[in-house]
Amino acid sequence: MAIRENTISIIGAGISGIICALTLAKSKACKNSSIKVYEHKKRVGGRAHAVKVNDHFVDLGAGRFSSQLHHNVKEQVTSLNLPYEAFPFTQLKRPQALHKSLKSILKNLKPLCDEHPNDSFEEFLTIYVGRHQAKEMINALGYDSLSLPNISPHIAFDIIEKHPEIQGFSENAGYEWFNLKEGFSALTQRLYEEALSHGVEFHFGYELASIDAKGSNPSLKLVKEDDSELTISEGEMILTFPPTAMKKLDCGFPEDWSDYTYGSIPLFKGFLFYDTPWWQELDLADHVVITNNPIRKLYFKDNRYVFFYTDSDYADFWRDTTLRGEAHYLSTVKTLMAEALRCHESQLPDPLTHTYKHWTHGVEFSQECCPNHPMTLTHKKSHIISASDAYTPHCGWMEGGIMAGRSAANTLLKRLESEQFQRQRNEELAHV
Repeated sequence: MAIRENTISIIGAGISGIICALTLAKSKACKNSSIKVYEHKKRVGGRAHAVKVNDHFVDLGAGRFSSQLHHNVKEQVTSLNLPYEAFPFTQLKRPQALHKSLKSILKNLKPLCDEHPNDSFEEFLTIYVGRHQAKEMINALGYDSLSLPNISPHIAFDIIEKHPEIQGFSENAGYEWFNLKEGFSALTQRLYEEALSHGVEFHFGYELASIDAKGSNPSLKLVKEDDSELTISEGEMILTFPPTAMKKLDCGFPEDWSDYTYGSIPLFKGFLFYDTPWWQELDLADHVVITNNPIRKLYFKDNRYVFFYTDSDYADFWRDTTLRGEAHYLSTVKTLMAEALRCHESQLPDPLTHTYKHWTHGVEFSQECCPNHPMTLTHKKSHIISASDAYTPHCGWMEGGIMAGRSAANTLLKRLESEQFQRQRNEELAHV
């Protein structure tokens, strides 16, 4: 397959890659360019992945957005007329004793964050409330990533304020949250179709194997499922996948791309479907329970299904549990669910069906969490562009993915505009 010089090659068909391609396809500067997107999966969307189970769509990946926090997502959903509904899990049921005082404790501690730029959130809490209370507070918040050594006080408060289950312990208690009725795959699918209508080409089954960015003419080597290879050595190149994928490519990441370093945490989501919504009798419908066991956050979706969501070590705990077989996994879920609801296992029915997903690198982020972090990276010795939600203030959210895609496109458009200006300038000087 020949790659022309005026070709723009985008690697990755997640939300960032599609938005990037669509932004470029709509621009005047790229009206004569061939825009090609390469994706190693057989679908678009990346971590926006919804499946249909028992006539209900469930988001295995990205699953919610806030109209106050995620303006770009809301704009896309509205403009595409995608059906959405309230994501109601902002009210805790079966609260822990510490939940009653947690908001006031955090309110008093937040102004002290600036005094501890180099401390972890757990160390920060330990200084003011003691180690035992610090651990209890993190446990009560339900996000175990808050105990990681690279989570600073500022990052921790950002996490607390931007998640529906625990925003009530901050000043964001009134924020509204929504989910798409057909899952976030509906959004990426519609954007994909729009990109196709603007002439963008999508090629599936191509995995980026290596990057050669050392010389003046960088190249990308992609491998197809049948082991055939494609080398891209001409035109513009944009990579729209996360830092962990960049690190695997032996391309000098992050040193040759960024002055920052990056980390990630795993996520696990488990969904359970029953013949009757037994949780309604317990007044749990549309509520969330933060547990003291590996289930961590347990959600009861109206009369449709139950799901739980964990991160960090407990996400890996559930991955290991699934590897021991379906029976062991379901038995463990039932035992821990009964413990969380303070009832006997015999009181809980077995699910009719279930599904789950472990994301090895569910959320990726800059470990420095610097507000000045550029939203797009460019290789320091070549023109290859790298974009990821991990570089944005909304890492781990679809909002960040949209921002990253647009930023990558705008970075390229500015470069093309500069090059066009320089050509015109040179032509003018040649006629003097």
